[in-house]
Amino acid sequence: MNPMGYSSLTEGNHREDVTREDLIRDYFYGGYTNLEICGILLLRHEIVISIRHLKRILAMMGLRRRMLQNTVEASYAIMEELNGSGSSLGCRGLQRRLLSHGLVVSRLGICTSCQKRVVGNKEQNILEQVLAIQKELDPIGVLERKQRRLKRRVYHNKGPNYLLHVDGYDKLKRFGFAIHGCVCGFSRRVLWLRVGRSNNDPKVIASYFLDFLRELRGVPRCIRSDEGTENCIIADIQRAFRWYHDDDMAGEKSFLTGSSPSNQRIERWWLSNKQGGGQFWIEFFSNLEHMGKFSTSDHVQLECLRFCFTKLVQDDLNRCAQEWNQHRIRHTKSAELPGGKPDLMYYLPELYGTHDFKMEIDMADVDAAEEFCIYQSAFGCLPEFEEECKNIMFENSLLLPTNHSEALALYEWLVSYFNA
Repeated sequence: MNPMGYSSLTEGNHREDVTREDLIRDYFYGGYTNLEICGILLLRHEIVISIRHLKRILAMMGLRRRMLQNTVEASYAIMEELNGSGSSLGCRGLQRRLLSHGLVVSRLGICTSCQKRVVGNKEQNILEQVLAIQKELDPIGVLERKQRRLKRRVYHNKGPNYLLHVDGYDKLKRFGFAIHGCVCGFSRRVLWLRVGRSNNDPKVIASYFLDFLRELRGVPRCIRSDEGTENCIIADIQRAFRWYHDDDMAGEKSFLTGSSPSNQRIERWWLSNKQGGGQFWIEFFSNLEHMGKFSTSDHVQLECLRFCFTKLVQDDLNRCAQEWNQHRIRHTKSAELPGGKPDLMYYLPELYGTHDFKMEIDMADVDAAEEFCIYQSAFGCLPEFEEECKNIMFENSLLLPTNHSEALALYEWLVSYFNA
């Protein structure tokens, strides 16, 4: 189970003690409909269950898709998100974020602005209820998002693993946090999203790619990236694994490079990441710098910041990616891509009239490619600095932080300790 309390489609197969009820609870809190839950249980877990029987199980487990008539609990949860990494989320993103607080949003509810019962379209009622609370708590943020206009490009992709997009994200890099990600062009599913001390080292990026190949148990048909040296080892591994295949994109053609507009799938997704929590961290670290508590030229402060915040940033990235993978994307008329949830589109492509385009490979070759990789510490800092900080914390009975406030307090304490 992940920190949010519900799992993605990939986690269900890796939990040895999972039961049918556990799966139902996970997918229920993941925002899937009853019909989708039945389909996932059948096609992914080989569990046959009818919708009628599923409803009985949900009733026995006390799981109901209804918001409390009193919206105070929801208001407190939304207020907490507005004061943290959820401050840039729209009403749809915030609706999904409420799942992490154990709130399953209702079909009907009370509009806080007028205290009248909301009726009409079910999906619209949910959004109106969340939006009404947002307008009360953050009217400026709602207005700014409303004025944004996005022009979309036409995009074509045949199925999962037909074409993947990889790219680095540098908005937090000056503070010591380098992010790298990959998105499936067909399903728009985030395949990996990792933070470390570098996203320019080809060996570090190659480690992310090999972790993905182990999970996929295959190799994608084609990968696209920007022109840069950080993806050169990925390109070599991809082309080597695809060298003896006989399709039209085998060998050299299996890895494409080009300008950023050509890599639009992942480039566009960085905006969603910024709204889902990235903007919060940019402003948070910028404020530390403006207050004189952090300097990018101070090596000790940089390593302390990495030690205290890397895991929290990674947790936020995991949550943002999971919320994206489980939200419903509307069909785009100007593109030949269906609408749906990225998880479903990626793992169950048959529901959308296509198939998985991954190619089979020998997993022993994946293990052999590890010699070209470097695996970074989960704390982001240098190994010797990490060991030193852990020893200091143990001697002073300090605990690892669980939120940004605790991390800031630990950062200030460590900086003072080293300066002394």
